[in-house]
Amino acid sequence: MRKTDVEIIPTLFNYIDFLVVTDKEGYIEYYKVFRSLGSRIVKDPVGLHILELHQHLDEETSTIMRVLKNKEPIINEKQYLNIFKERTVTVVSTTLPIKEGNEVIGAVDINRYIYKSIRDIKNSKYEDITKKKNHVFTIDDILTKNDAMIKVKNRTLKAAQTNSPVMIYGETGTGKELIAQSIHNHSLRKDNPFIVQNCSAIPLTLGESTFFGTTRGSFTGAENKMGLFEMADGGTLVLDEINSMDINLQPKLLRAIENGVFRRVGGKDLINVDVKLISILNEDIDSVLDQNQMRQDFFYRLGVVLIYIPPLRERKEDIPLLVDSFINEYNMKMGKNIKGVSKDVTDLFMEYNWPGNVRELKHVIESAFNFTEGEIINKEELPHHIKLQKDSLNSININNKFSLNDAIKDYESKYIKLALEGSSTLNEAANLLKISRQTLKYKMDSLGIEIE
Repeated sequence: MRKTDVEIIPTLFNYIDFLVVTDKEGYIEYYKVFRSLGSRIVKDPVGLHILELHQHLDEETSTIMRVLKNKEPIINEKQYLNIFKERTVTVVSTTLPIKEGNEVIGAVDINRYIYKSIRDIKNSKYEDITKKKNHVFTIDDILTKNDAMIKVKNRTLKAAQTNSPVMIYGETGTGKELIAQSIHNHSLRKDNPFIVQNCSAIPLTLGESTFFGTTRGSFTGAENKMGLFEMADGGTLVLDEINSMDINLQPKLLRAIENGVFRRVGGKDLINVDVKLISILNEDIDSVLDQNQMRQDFFYRLGVVLIYIPPLRERKEDIPLLVDSFINEYNMKMGKNIKGVSKDVTDLFMEYNWPGNVRELKHVIESAFNFTEGEIINKEELPHHIKLQKDSLNSININNKFSLNDAIKDYESKYIKLALEGSSTLNEAANLLKISRQTLKYKMDSLGIEIE
């Protein structure tokens, strides 16, 4: 392929960040960066083999080598490209064979960054910027007038300047991942991967392979595959619901965290990584340790820096700020022009206990947007449990039709529905109610509560 032909390609694709063209053996003939992620590690890799540039890949994991071998295109595959083991970038790759007749004479590899710096995102003209917004929260996105939350923001900025592990804890819905993203995006790692893993979603039998990766042949069906530590090399790895991690896996992670070195499952070579660890906890630290959900040595290593996020009921002065912010957000999403909430709604919000915290408040505003036709959200447009909260607390009436068992069931039903509305998973709702997931599911079945 002539150079002039290659330079036409960017006009055909709006979102190219960098482009690679190789010959039929995988040697680079053309390399062009259209959007940089800061200082360039490699100036001119022309002449290098693609596996020399990306030394963590092999013939099975490199999209270029697979296209050259199989002669079929690969469309939109996620890759973690470690350049000379110095910088990891997360990309979506489309790799196409270059053919002359029926013979494949090379490959063209078109890449888009997934994780970019805050500056690059804000200056970007990408149409899918709303998807990227999920990973670019900064300290300025935390709206508060509360003294305790101001201290949290200051602590977050300080935590971003070191490589020490951070543990963020607090009730569900308080904004713990927002703090985690802020730490990453205010650090020197902001241009590198930001990987989030929910520990409750890891099957017990796949814990080691999930974190450390696998080597082909180490067990039936195993392939050469990176684990989370390699994916996050140079960046940040967030372990959500850390207390859900198998306690037998914790000492193995502890060794990798302490030494920054591990082996893939079935592998012989030591792999060095540089990862900032952030863990997230939805429960009280003392209860997690008392119930042996987390080893103490594991906690001491991950909890070098502790950041506690207070619940919304302890910072109600922030409610008007958050309401205005959510109204602006949903005006843009839903094409409406709602200007605020009525005084009755404000009073209800200030009296309510917000067990689901900021997330629940956001869901309440979104719900009201579906029913509000004017410019002001009124009490009538709010979810049922919010409207009835004050009356239900002050209108207990015992008469000949009263049944304590029925009253208890009604009370349980109300708060289970409330927890479900303020949570995105059953695990979150169970944590909110301080009961096990199994107990929650049993109560939902017995009370006839279904997830909408």
